[in-house]
Amino acid sequence: MAYYPYQYPQQYQNPQLVQNTNIVSVRNEQEARNYPVAYGNSVTFKDESSPFIYTKTMGFSQLDKPVFKRYQLTEVSDDVEEPKEVKTDNFQEQIDALWKEVNYLKKRRGNNEHTDAKSV
Repeated sequence: MAYYPYQYPQQYQNPQLVQNTNIVSVRNEQEARNYPVAYGNSVTFKDESSPFIYTKTMGFSQLDKPVFKRYQLTEVSDDVEEPKEVKTDNFQEQIDALWKEVNYLKKRRGNNEHTDAKSV
């Protein structure tokens, strides 16, 4: 008779993965924050009253705090905007105003005692 030592069954530890479920519709952010989430799970929420998505993730330990994240939704248009017409007279007015300011600063610098030309 062959002797086989008693073998304990091998225990495989499953990897702890965060499970994500479908999107839950909530009325506001506070309702999403108060929504119960099981340990090791993550839930995604869609705010009905504003353009926000929230996620709430619970760690695997009771000591872990829930992680709450907030994302703002923005609409992206596929339409290509045509460039608006540029008013050249407005640019000319701005250029003239800038030159007027430059000339004023040059004149003011010329009257100043501490200019580079006089200090050399």
